[in-house]
Amino acid sequence: MSDVIAQIAGLLLQARRSLLIGHMDPDGDVIGAVLGLREALRRLGKEAVPALPDRPPSKYAFLPGFAELTTAPAGSFDLFVSLDSSDTARLEPIYSTVIAPAGRPVINIDHHVTNVMFGTLNWVDPKAASTSEMIISLVDALDVPMEREIALPLLTGIVMDTRGFRTSNTTSDTLRAASRLMDAGASLGEVMERALNSRPYAMLCLWGKMLSTVRLEGRIAWAVLTPAMQAECGNPEEGDGGFINLLVSLQEADVGLLFYDKGDHAVEVGFRAKPGIDISGVAFALGGGGHPQAAGCTVEGSLEEVRARVLDMVRRAIDGQRALYR
Repeated sequence: MSDVIAQIAGLLLQARRSLLIGHMDPDGDVIGAVLGLREALRRLGKEAVPALPDRPPSKYAFLPGFAELTTAPAGSFDLFVSLDSSDTARLEPIYSTVIAPAGRPVINIDHHVTNVMFGTLNWVDPKAASTSEMIISLVDALDVPMEREIALPLLTGIVMDTRGFRTSNTTSDTLRAASRLMDAGASLGEVMERALNSRPYAMLCLWGKMLSTVRLEGRIAWAVLTPAMQAECGNPEEGDGGFINLLVSLQEADVGLLFYDKGDHAVEVGFRAKPGIDISGVAFALGGGGHPQAAGCTVEGSLEEVRARVLDMVRRAIDGQRALYR
């Protein structure tokens, strides 16, 4: 066990009431990490409140503790644990309204290479395929037996962040971690069916509208998403539903970009890249973060301005990386 994991376990054992918080636009990994750690602490008789800035997708309702997730944590806390977030902006508005004013220690647990080390205590492991994978070591450090109620959220986090064990950062350690969680009672089939393979009709409708916007420029495939498109399809609750992964799956593309034009002079940009292409630096330069092959940011400006700026930066990043290997 590393020193930092032992220190985090010690702080959690000392805390009377902790807030476990994940990032905005919650995905399977952050939900799994928050709920898995929350259940482990509950087994120790510790009060830990699981919180997210945004409402989580209902497809994760099968996970133990899902109903306890809150977007408005109340009361006082003597310890804060940030999970799967590379910076404090991803924790808003809870960070500025609850965490910062309290002046209490912040534990930062994450696996993004762009993490800015904002915690009082930082455990950041970019080699881990997911934050949920990291939480397994923390559960062991807390000396809590691995049982289904802990294992199921953590397996869900691993599956979702590796896209079903298909990403380039999926290692033999990741597969061993998943195997251990399955041995503890988590069903891989259940996770695959409920979290990875299930989507509502409204999302299929939205995919159809996004497909009509797809363009291919060089080795970059991009598409547009708008609130109007979402409204026309009944406002499916989970963003693009993984549509951006479809863009980067094109044989002719090395990078997929999804521009979410929110209509308030700000555009959310999602990045995906094939193995060998690192787009995290572009996202970080624009105020965001993420992984080499999966990142995101929000850029001020009109859709046309942001699209031109981002496409130019991605082209230059791709060309620069190719030049290194000529």
